[in-house]
Amino acid sequence: MFEYSRRRVCVTTQLKNTLKVASLFVLTFNILARSQPTEGYIAKVGDKIITTREFKMRYELMPHLSTNQWSTDTTKLELLYSIIAEKLLAQEASKLGFSNTDYYKQSIAQLNDIYLRDALYKREISRKVQISQGDIRKALIRASQNLYVKVISAADSETIYRYYSDILKGASFDSIEAISDPVEADSNRSVLRITYGQMAYDNVEDTLYNLSIGRVSMPVKTETGWFIFKLIRKDFTIPPDMNDPNYNNSIVEVIRTRKSREIGIKYLREFFSDKRAVVDSLLFWHLAKSVSDILLNKQIHNNFGYHGHLYLNESDVLKLMYSFGAGELDREIVHSKARPITLHQYLYGLIVYPFLVEDGSLNTVARDLMDHLNRYIQYEFLAQEARAEGLENDPDLKQDVHIWGDSYLAKMLKNTFRDSVRVSEDELRKYFLENVEGEKVKLSLIVNSNIDTLLAIYGKIKSGEDFDSLASLYNGSLAMKLKHGELPYESPASLGVLGKSCLEMGINDVSGPIKTDSGYVLLKLLGRRFEPKGREEVNIIEILTHSVDTLENAMRLLQSGVDFRSVAAKYTERKSTGLTDGESGFSSVSSLGNIGKIASRLKVGQVYGPIVTDSGYSIIKLIGRRYDTTNVDSDFNQEKESIRRDVLEKKFNEKFYRYIAGLSDKYGVTVNYDLLKKLNVINIPMFTYKYIGFGGKITALPYIGPWYEWTNYVQRKAWLIP
Repeated sequence: MFEYSRRRVCVTTQLKNTLKVASLFVLTFNILARSQPTEGYIAKVGDKIITTREFKMRYELMPHLSTNQWSTDTTKLELLYSIIAEKLLAQEASKLGFSNTDYYKQSIAQLNDIYLRDALYKREISRKVQISQGDIRKALIRASQNLYVKVISAADSETIYRYYSDILKGASFDSIEAISDPVEADSNRSVLRITYGQMAYDNVEDTLYNLSIGRVSMPVKTETGWFIFKLIRKDFTIPPDMNDPNYNNSIVEVIRTRKSREIGIKYLREFFSDKRAVVDSLLFWHLAKSVSDILLNKQIHNNFGYHGHLYLNESDVLKLMYSFGAGELDREIVHSKARPITLHQYLYGLIVYPFLVEDGSLNTVARDLMDHLNRYIQYEFLAQEARAEGLENDPDLKQDVHIWGDSYLAKMLKNTFRDSVRVSEDELRKYFLENVEGEKVKLSLIVNSNIDTLLAIYGKIKSGEDFDSLASLYNGSLAMKLKHGELPYESPASLGVLGKSCLEMGINDVSGPIKTDSGYVLLKLLGRRFEPKGREEVNIIEILTHSVDTLENAMRLLQSGVDFRSVAAKYTERKSTGLTDGESGFSSVSSLGNIGKIASRLKVGQVYGPIVTDSGYSIIKLIGRRYDTTNVDSDFNQEKESIRRDVLEKKFNEKFYRYIAGLSDKYGVTVNYDLLKKLNVINIPMFTYKYIGFGGKITALPYIGPWYEWTNYVQRKAWLIP
């Protein structure tokens, strides 16, 4: 089917080995149930509109940071402003030519092919699945039974049939089981419990449920090998009500999965029967060697990040592109009349379809990379078929690809701001004083309930009389008289209106009268100094994972009430906290980056996430907060780099948000606040992925950061008022 070229010894892989139809056909029903587009739109941004469909999906299926995660109105509004920012940036990026770059065109072409393949699956597979009441009754009967079986396994038919012949001649099932798998036979798990839907293959399940207690099955072939089963016992549960929708949904999905697999396998066998493609072996081995070099370097530095596997991230793939010359990138790594694939195109495919290996040796990389390339070839044939059938014109497909396109353009333009932001040493010192040291002031007060009396006192002060003497005479409180009206050093924020009044005062200046809850006040600024307020430190428990599957499992456990620490101990991939059940220990907010900033806004005991980070997906729980006032004098030098990052981010955000605000004036924004308020959404933080027809998955929609603060910089704010 697919073969290496330019070698004297060609390796030809047949359909059953290379296509692996059953494994390629991973049933993937789409969790993004298509809601019909609602008339009208949430917002109009220049020549783009934000439909209710897009907004609802992005709200419910992807995480979004908010100033008040528990207020639906606030989170809806802030997400909308973030999407508006994305649309504004996308339009400007397109105008600046970003949509003509190779990176953008190749990335969107890959995503377009994914959605095309999914559309073909729906037409050829999903819509042809028919489920009868008889199917449901049969499934419900099986669902009421638990089977307990023993298993004999073998890798080939000759061995399994020899075992089966020995059993027919009277050999003990247990003795052969011990021979076939001594490790499993010696354990306490030799009897397996089977429930409905657990088996991946219909023929295996049919065999099991048709067995009588004590009977042995004939050899059964699956993709993973050969098996003989013996039914030891079965028990029964009360059959569920066929009219119970919650239970029936899970039953129906099992049936749908199996019927879809049956239809899909038949379709793929027929579809690929006349498809041919040849892999350029010299170019392939050059690529495999380059990939191996990158991964071996990661292996040396113990950089295993994805379920204990080495993997190529986007940065690695872009480095690979630069390492090849323009001529090599344009060469075909796959020769095919119907769908030739250049090295350039396939490298972008490595970004969309992650490449994972257990070790970076050339042999392992070459083997797994060929499997990856074979699958990519198959995906491309399927996308080409969908394109030929006109499925590219589907309105939902177009909108989904446009959403991804806008996201790419917005982020590409945003990245151009990074290099333009600089921070001076003076700015770092100023930021340190404002955020690590706190200003405190010492005041002397004259408080009196009578405004006329206080005005007369103010006149005496102006005439040169001593403030302290007058404070001892005229303060309404005996305690204040004895202290000459003096207060200890306090932060201006703690003094309310008095604190605000003294911010612009010089030492020994007098101000007032000022109305307060205690009466009218004259105040004198006696002193100003900076005192350590302490560096904020937080202690969090974190669940960090690269895997969306693991993230989904962890969130399901948390929502069911399982203790956060227990879930973190089971799933977190951060090595530095692996031995502490995911607990970080007290760390400065600045040292934790974006996670630290989010943690600083949480209350102790509050859970937040998922958060998309460079290391994967993170869910955090704040379990402690404190302020460290030790060694403040040396903190500046120790914290300079983290302070630099904070200041850079602050300056970047200000520049970025001002830029977006300017774009809102340039392109114009209209918001339908009434429709936004009426739109019902599920307010549960979720990270969802979209299963793709014929195999694979991607995030349901592109992640968008909290970009809503640009609205603070808008000059003409009339449209911002809900």
